[in-house]
Amino acid sequence: MKTKRITAAMLAASMILAATACAKEERQTFTGDKTEEPAYQANLDVISPIAYSETDGLNLEPGTYISIIGKDEASAFWKNVKKGVHQAEEDLNKTLGYTGNDKVKVTYNAPAKKENIDEQVNILDEELARYPDVVGVASIDADACSVQFDLATENGIPVIALDSGNNYQGIQCTVKTDNAEAAKTGAYKLADAMGRTGDILLLVHDSKSETAKERTEAFCAEIEEKYPDVNVAEILYVDQFEELKKQIVEEQYAASNTSETENTANAAAGSAGTEAAASTVADAQNTPAEETDSASGTVESDTAETQISAEELAAKSAELTDEDVILYYLEKYPNVKGMFGTNDMATQLGVSALAEKKADHSGNTEKTENAEKAEDTDKADKAENEQEDEILLMGFDAGKAQLDALKNGEISGLVVQNPFGIGYASVIAAARTVLQAGNEAEVNTGYVWVTKENMESESIRKMLYE
Repeated sequence: MKTKRITAAMLAASMILAATACAKEERQTFTGDKTEEPAYQANLDVISPIAYSETDGLNLEPGTYISIIGKDEASAFWKNVKKGVHQAEEDLNKTLGYTGNDKVKVTYNAPAKKENIDEQVNILDEELARYPDVVGVASIDADACSVQFDLATENGIPVIALDSGNNYQGIQCTVKTDNAEAAKTGAYKLADAMGRTGDILLLVHDSKSETAKERTEAFCAEIEEKYPDVNVAEILYVDQFEELKKQIVEEQYAASNTSETENTANAAAGSAGTEAAASTVADAQNTPAEETDSASGTVESDTAETQISAEELAAKSAELTDEDVILYYLEKYPNVKGMFGTNDMATQLGVSALAEKKADHSGNTEKTENAEKAEDTDKADKAENEQEDEILLMGFDAGKAQLDALKNGEISGLVVQNPFGIGYASVIAAARTVLQAGNEAEVNTGYVWVTKENMESESIRKMLYE
């Protein structure tokens, strides 16, 4: 009997030890240690509502097909959107335990070049022909694709939007940055850095997307409402630069003709008196060349054409770069103290334009160096004047070129979005749409304000991308 009691006691003790060991093993698996968080957790933490950063409870059928279509393949921003898309795909399948053909399939496709609406529409057509369970689109043009979206609806394919919304009424959910708040942040940061006075050139990535419209409107409203001595002198839409180049050539041609007319009039004034000069100006501006008469003091000129030929206009405008457009408007508005770009492309154009301006200024300085020495100007005053002439540049988005420019002082501040979070949350929104789990009208993926001074802090570094 005693032996049986001992045996039973030993058995009970071994069971307790085994249970304790199992409990310890489970606790070691879920320690809650922050070091076990995925490297991308910071990108998920700023998504609101939080449900769009989680894969739990999304019981999708095996083989569910989610199609995401972006704006381009090449830029740092959209590469990180793609990373977020495929990370969500991986996390979903891990949560659901799907492998092989059972896996949820998530694809990301985009035009090879930026802002190529025709290619984006073609991609959408191809994806709809594959009958995905849901499609997500970052619309290059907020008014485009209504025919395709109607077709999707007819075939039971729901549509969500990411990054840029669409005016189509059937969009289930839009995952994006709060563009209005982000643009307001950029506006007051730039205006304050300018000393709350001076002109601004606003460089906008396009004239058609929802992101461009929201950021432009919010930026201008913030300046108008809160900074009476700051003025947005000109809004330059990058997708209209080709037309602006033609306009610049025409303006330069007209100015050149006016200058020639005035010079001729001045010469006439010296030989024929003031009245003859006035007559010469009137004739040169209003009278065809074949009607002029040199004997009466009017101008006989074979350069009296007032309009440039279409061929010459095309040739001369083709010689201008995008940077030349910006430099033209900087010269047109000498009181510009700041520029702001509404995405990475627009901001980088600002960087290269200011670099050219600086190079031109350096060349002119070398030519006049001897004259400046003769004037014996105070060095401190020179430094102060140079500082006053400095044009501040701020804008949207990160990427290697942006961050390098921020480090070396070419850019003074950046509104950095969360493209990884946009991609990730878009897949979650798509999954919720398939499950008819209910969606928010808008999902906010967050942004941070980044400067040279704070870019190395841990919380900021986690949000940066190259």
